[in-house]
Amino acid sequence: MKPDVIVNSFPLLLKGALVTLEMSALAILIGTLVGLLLALFRSSGRKWLDWPTRIFINLMRGIPFIIQIFVVYYSLSSIGIEIPAFASGVLAMSLNTAAFQAEIIRAGIDSIPKGQTESALALGLSRNQALLRIIIPQVFVKILPSITNELIILLKNSSLVSVIAVIDLTRVGQQIVGTTYRPAEIYIAVALLYFLMNLAIAQGSRYIERRTAIYR
Repeated sequence: MKPDVIVNSFPLLLKGALVTLEMSALAILIGTLVGLLLALFRSSGRKWLDWPTRIFINLMRGIPFIIQIFVVYYSLSSIGIEIPAFASGVLAMSLNTAAFQAEIIRAGIDSIPKGQTESALALGLSRNQALLRIIIPQVFVKILPSITNELIILLKNSSLVSVIAVIDLTRVGQQIVGTTYRPAEIYIAVALLYFLMNLAIAQGSRYIERRTAIYR
């Protein structure tokens, strides 16, 4: 083991980690918004919204993520839509996590007693106001551990976008190994950076849980 290899390579690895964080943050934001929309479709009671949503969710959950990356990246280019590898990776990650988050959010919505919505309507709130002011805040607190776990999985899965030449942490590690021929040291450093990023997510989630404990 040569620690100096890790020290010398660390600035490049940090740049790769920044790309990984950027991709994951964008995918989390987009995926959460789309997942919430899909969950509302599933809970709407309207078949014309429920069935297409259910098909999409089952597809995303049933196809390996690496295949989803290839489908997004190559299918768009095959019909003349050229988007950068970074954007393709973000899109694939967003669609994937949206499907998983949709089911988590839907389960959270279904766990809230329907009497709360009925009481809100009786007090003069509209259905949308009841959803946004009463139901969603409670759902967020209930599903936070599950959503945190999904975000950690998403960040780890982001390593697969290196197959379409996105210069993320994993790709940078591969490039450094190709020039230094020291895979053990480099991949230990890569693993440590992934661990620290996921640890930050877990710690942030615990902080939010403590702050929102009053709503449980």
